[in-house]
Amino acid sequence: MASSSLLRGCGGARQLFFRPNSVQKALSCHIRKDISAKIFSTSSSASSLEYFRARRGPFTPEEKQHGHSMLASTHWKIERVVAISMLPILPACIYLGGPVSDFIITTTVLAHGHWGVHGVLTDYVEKFFPPVQYLWYIISILGFAGMMHFNYNDVGITKAIAMFWSL
Repeated sequence: MASSSLLRGCGGARQLFFRPNSVQKALSCHIRKDISAKIFSTSSSASSLEYFRARRGPFTPEEKQHGHSMLASTHWKIERVVAISMLPILPACIYLGGPVSDFIITTTVLAHGHWGVHGVLTDYVEKFFPPVQYLWYIISILGFAGMMHFNYNDVGITKAIAMFWSL
C-alpha cells in the first residue's frame, strides 16, 4: 500500500523507467502536490487512522463514566491473585478430590481462562469486530455450565483427571 502511494507520488512506474515529456512532468508535479496534501492532511482519512492506534488501556475516560464496576488496577490484582492461587489449589484439589474440589478447580481455571482470552479479544479483536465480547461471554457461560453439569451429574473433574492419568 505504501509502495503504491510512492509510485503515484512519483508519477507512476512509467516515469521510473522512461523519460517523461514536458506535459507529463507538469501533470506529475500537480499529482505529487495533490497526493502529499491528501496524505498529510487532517481530514477524515487521517482521523480514520486514529481508530487503529494503540490504546493506553481498556478504560478510556469516556468508558469510565459509564459505570464500570471496578478499576482496571483492582481487576488486574484479582487476576494475579487467582493465577497465583492456582499453583497450590490444583494439586491440593486433585489430591483431595470431592465436589468442593471440583467446584474450586472449575471456577479458578475457567475464570483464569476467561480473563486471559477476554484481554486478548479486548486488545486485538474488539476494534475490528465489537460484538466479539458478547460471543465470548456466551461461550464462557456455556463452558462454566457444562463443567458444572459434568461435576454434578458425572464423575467430576478431579476424578476425570485421575481416570485419565490411570490410562
